[in-house]
Amino acid sequence: MNRAFLSALGQSDLSRFTTTCKDCDVIFLIGSLPSRHNRALAQEIVSCVDSGAKLIYLFTMEDPILSPKSTFFSRYEVGSEEGVLALLAKSFLAENSLSEAYRTYFSTLDDGYVSAESNIGEEEIEEIETLCAGVTKGVLILGEDLFYHPRAEQIARFAGLIARHTPIKLQISGATQYDWIAAEETMVEEVEDIASFDGVVVYECPCLDTEEERFLIGSSQFQAAAKVQHDEAIHVVFERETYPRVFVRDERLKGVIALLPLAKANNAYPYHVTKIVK
Repeated sequence: MNRAFLSALGQSDLSRFTTTCKDCDVIFLIGSLPSRHNRALAQEIVSCVDSGAKLIYLFTMEDPILSPKSTFFSRYEVGSEEGVLALLAKSFLAENSLSEAYRTYFSTLDDGYVSAESNIGEEEIEEIETLCAGVTKGVLILGEDLFYHPRAEQIARFAGLIARHTPIKLQISGATQYDWIAAEETMVEEVEDIASFDGVVVYECPCLDTEEERFLIGSSQFQAAAKVQHDEAIHVVFERETYPRVFVRDERLKGVIALLPLAKANNAYPYHVTKIVK
């Protein structure tokens, strides 16, 4: 668990954290693929949705367990998590009595740039606002991708700001109450230029079984973009690392990000622009 991330959430009151989404009106899930990283969490969310909770799921790709259960799902661009949290914070806090420093910050935030680069536009934000109208008990679940983002602490500051000023608590995927850190608030910084991940992108994720580390798993769209064939032997190359794999097409997947199952996590931001070598 990234302790710097937990500290940057800036929660002096640990009651703003939670380990469960039970009994919530609205569940926000950002930066996680629970069918890979946390299947217990996925099943708990499904149970909550079946009991009437709304699920707002923002991620770079669909989750086969949770996307069909989502009240609202939207794919943001790889690397744009900081911008996504900035837009949500501005939206959630628009009617709150913020300090002059925060009012100035959000009034000068370049929404147009952030929306265009993140793929979370005004229509998506308005739909989220409508779904959240009158929420009395919500939870914002922060996923594994956020912990290792190059701007992880800035992302945490935006999430912490939401928790301090709304009825939305924070749940950290994979964390227990013994991981929570009491810390003072620090002011958010300017949103950095959002990095581009143009090209063929893979996503490092846990294996579901021992056989999976042999495969690169992707959609038909990825197959076309990478110019590979189902059951073809390839090499996945990025950052001076080479992974011999067999490409497997999974019709349940969508988009142009393929899954690269690894038996051991690298504890790093899991997306990579890669070269496919035959």
